Amino acid sequence: SCLARNMRLFASLVLVCAVASVGQAFFHAALPLSSFARPASFVLSDSQLHLSARPSAKYGLNVCMNGGMLDSILERKQKEVEELKANPPDGVEALLDSKKKVKSGKFIKAVKKPKGTISVVPQLKGRTPAKNYELNNVDAMIMSAHCYEAGAHAMSVCTDKEAFGMGYEDLKTAVKQQQNYKGNFPSPLPILAFDFFLDPIQLAVAAQAGANAVNLNQRILGDQTKDMIDAADKLGLDALVQVHSSEELAAACEAGAKLVGVTNRDYDNWGLQDEVDEVERLWVKPFEDTVFSIIDEVPKGVHAMAMGGVNETLMAWTLRDKGYTSVMVGEQAMMGSQTQQSQTSYSAGFNEMKGIIMAFRSKGSKKYGPTATASFYGKGEGAKEELGMISI
Repeated sequence: SCLARNMRLFASLVLVCAVASVGQAFFHAALPLSSFARPASFVLSDSQLHLSARPSAKYGLNVCMNGGMLDSILERKQKEVEELKANPPDGVEALLDSKKKVKSGKFIKAVKKPKGTISVVPQLKGRTPAKNYELNNVDAMIMSAHCYEAGAHAMSVCTDKEAFGMGYEDLKTAVKQQQNYKGNFPSPLPILAFDFFLDPIQLAVAAQAGANAVNLNQRILGDQTKDMIDAADKLGLDALVQVHSSEELAAACEAGAKLVGVTNRDYDNWGLQDEVDEVERLWVKPFEDTVFSIIDEVPKGVHAMAMGGVNETLMAWTLRDKGYTSVMVGEQAMMGSQTQQSQTSYSAGFNEMKGIIMAFRSKGSKKYGPTATASFYGKGEGAKEELGMISI
């Protein structure tokens, strides 16, 4: 009958739309991250940077200035510190002068997990110095909500606008969004302000904006790390001390670091210190030859987070099995958040970030994950979390 024929035609159209939506999801998930490169206003420098220690005044720099990318960033941050001291925002001086110590520990408590499990910390940013791409429609409120809905344990917001495309207004927005979850379980996510911190006045700005933690770079700060950890603690901020070698790890722990971020970052070109195959989504080198192998040198009582290019499920499982109990994920989490915002008339948006985080946290093993891209192609453990969210 005519009615039956129309019903069959309608059903066929629904099926075609559904297949197109799933196909689009697999297309985005399967392509290497470099396939999404977009032109950005922040262009990589061709010059290179070579780091070496030098004596420095209190709250100065611990690296020689050789005209590279990091040099220009740090020169800009030094000027920022001078401007902050000349014209401090309202309330910042009062925070610095206060004799009252603010209670800290929220961020560390949130990310610290028993051995054999892993916490996931998405990093919010609009772009990165490491690659020539810029995300569209960056909305800190939406991204903050996505992190909570995805089951993240904490989150990081980049606050250097020029380098990462997000600033302190975005941090305040993310904090405000988390306050909507007060009284819920889980509770609001603690937030780390990610920046190039050189002076306590920057820490006070982060604290005033609502941050619970800050990152401190051992390579940049050198022997000033202890003073900066103490200043952060006084302001109620947990300090995540970034290290890039055994020597920096030892120095950070001696300075009193309770949380270290073992960072896979090459400061010659702002890429990865240990490269990742963007097709296989694993390190090119064996784990034992990567910077992450210094996990064996982390003292008891110090929590270690893996940072830098951790974008694949089997990579996260490897880090977990080697002793890490926390990872920070940037690009892949942001791409997942963007996917939920990409709803069209023909495809529904979905929080792919949730699939990524669930896959990272799942109690799978490398042994039964046959390929690095298993979580995306539906093969191996952790796939059900990723594909479950895509199907939803």
